Amino acid sequence: MAKVKRNYLLEGILKVFENEKRGAVADLGCGDGDYSVALTKMGFKVIACDLDVKRFKHNGKIDFKVCDVTKQLPFDDASFDFVVLAEVIEHLRNPYQVMQELSRILRPGGKIILSTPNILNLKSRMRFLFEGCWEFFREPPLENSKNPKSVIYNLHLIPWRYHELEYLLADSQFEIQTIASSIYDSKGLSFLKPLIQFQLKSKEMSSRKKGGLDYSRINKIVLSDEILYGRHLIIKAIKK
Repeated sequence: MAKVKRNYLLEGILKVFENEKRGAVADLGCGDGDYSVALTKMGFKVIACDLDVKRFKHNGKIDFKVCDVTKQLPFDDASFDFVVLAEVIEHLRNPYQVMQELSRILRPGGKIILSTPNILNLKSRMRFLFEGCWEFFREPPLENSKNPKSVIYNLHLIPWRYHELEYLLADSQFEIQTIASSIYDSKGLSFLKPLIQFQLKSKEMSSRKKGGLDYSRINKIVLSDEILYGRHLIIKAIKK
């Protein structure tokens, strides 16, 4: 019997949901639907949404709706308490428009739970040093788009640093509540942390002397275990 591969990302997202009041969830870009099933078992009312009907494998168990997250969604205003974007944001060509649409379908105080490859972990940084590309962003999109086995809308297009992702959310009137991760797989490179601390502190002090930006807040986040060691970046943000 084949051993089932552990899904650390799913576990991380479910942990973020653990203490939330049960409510309506739109799982956008749901893929095979495993996340929708797991959230349903936790007591949430879930609608799974994706363009790829064939990939979804839980028909009859979970409500499923065909939809394109990059366009207007087939839901009324204020229909959901939560939106899940698990490994979706890096595929989007129009992330700012998508965020406005997600805000529309969320109720006041509704929350987005999203995940994306964490390009700032130490393993990804080392890969960039030697290959010039981040972890999970190694394939050239143009060549990959011509691969007959690839699905165009599954291409990894935008590698998001935490910095730009928090700006995207803030600009879309969302406030980050939680920063989490899936699995910490870069701790073997923890010897690099003092060097990064020194570099960030030097930049912070230099900017302060020149009357520039205050880097103290972002530096604290960048030096967290979630950013330095986490394979995925998981964020929970509330609609203001």
